[in-house]
Amino acid sequence: MAARRGLAAVVLILAACAGPGPAPGPAAAPPGAVTLTLPGAERPLPAEHWPARPAPRAVVLGLHGYGDRAATTFARAGPVWAEAGFDVWAYDQRGFGRNPDHRRWPGDEALIADAAAVARHLAMTHPGLPLFVIGHSMGGGVALAAAGEGRLPPLAGLVALAPAVWGGGTLPLRYRLAAWLAATLAPERRWTGEGVVTIRPSDNDAMLAELARDPWHFATPASRDFLGLIRLMDRALAAAPAVRAPVLIVWGVHDQVVPEAPMRALAARIPGAEYARMPRGWHMLLRDLHAAEVHRLVQDWMIRHVPDPA
Repeated sequence: MAARRGLAAVVLILAACAGPGPAPGPAAAPPGAVTLTLPGAERPLPAEHWPARPAPRAVVLGLHGYGDRAATTFARAGPVWAEAGFDVWAYDQRGFGRNPDHRRWPGDEALIADAAAVARHLAMTHPGLPLFVIGHSMGGGVALAAAGEGRLPPLAGLVALAPAVWGGGTLPLRYRLAAWLAATLAPERRWTGEGVVTIRPSDNDAMLAELARDPWHFATPASRDFLGLIRLMDRALAAAPAVRAPVLIVWGVHDQVVPEAPMRALAARIPGAEYARMPRGWHMLLRDLHAAEVHRLVQDWMIRHVPDPA
């Protein structure tokens, strides 16, 4: 019974984080999609770009969550931040979105290495512009691990939206045991959460319905993904105290996916980190019904941390 409860906790992080999703199938790339070609990379990464208007004051790198992709995660926030002068880039992380290895867990090191490579690429192609990294859920864990391990170029700021950091001492041993057993005994088995957990990732039902029709979106994690995400969360939590950039952590009061205690514990581990509690926020903070409040909060925070011109 304890193992089942432990598995349910990890299902919360993965299946609920992704929200509903259909079986995989072919689909055309969305209008305006671009690719990021990195030096030495095996293949380009599918990406989205919202150009700053009229001229960029800074560059933003967005990292989506588990089962998600760049186009859907930042569809509403990207244009808003672009209008405020931020050149916004987001890519489909390996194993997700329009990548050919869709639905195959790439490993925590691959996710962190990709984030570091893209961040360095953006810093190189946008010389002189401040760089921000914004990560949602799993993407927040990737961002914190990459920054804390010294893998990123100098940042003007890092924003973690309901980040996946329920690791270290904040994750009970029985949950780890359940994930390890599932990954060992049935690594390829996929879980829907049906009969285990019932939660809502957002109050935006129309958006959730769109995700359910998106063939690039999925919410059926394999057992190996559970253990992989725990390893990523452990790395993020361990690396967090070494993050030297300004950090903003945002959590929604109605979040049924990640509890608040790990969010506050994370904020306490990062020197000078700011913690914002959104009274009307859910887990999908950038896409909830009141997402505009989060868009504005993050935008104003970034504006405050753009260095004054010399």
